Amino acid sequence: MRASESLWKKIEQSGFKFYCVGCNRERRVHPPAKIGSALFYAQILITTALFTAMTYPWFGFKGFALFVIPVGMVFEAIYRMKMRAAIVCPDCDFDPILYLVDKKKATRQVEQVWRKKFEQRGLVYPEKNPPKAGSPVIGLDGSRSKT
Repeated sequence: MRASESLWKKIEQSGFKFYCVGCNRERRVHPPAKIGSALFYAQILITTALFTAMTYPWFGFKGFALFVIPVGMVFEAIYRMKMRAAIVCPDCDFDPILYLVDKKKATRQVEQVWRKKFEQRGLVYPEKNPPKAGSPVIGLDGSRSKT
């Protein structure tokens, strides 16, 4: 590596790596075109120019000023949706953003996926709090039995 090369550019171009909390596998996410990049601004300007050309009879060149901010907001919302979709683990459906907002819902979602995987393989899903040895177990018919 030459002194003029930056280590950060290589990391930035290759995406970022992390381990999924749900299934403990290494993940690599490649973000879409970054906000603030030349491509991002070019897309906004081209879309704004298209909308201005379509509405020119009503707004004239003022339409360019009217559409720049809303088009930029739409592009940023699309970017955020793409990143959110890219971060969700394809193996266990763990969503880190949902986990930050609602831990119980995120836990239930991952648990449902694992239950489904166990069911597909014909295995019994291990319960979090199994009954202790010697404690009565209540069956579906209401009968009690010892384990």
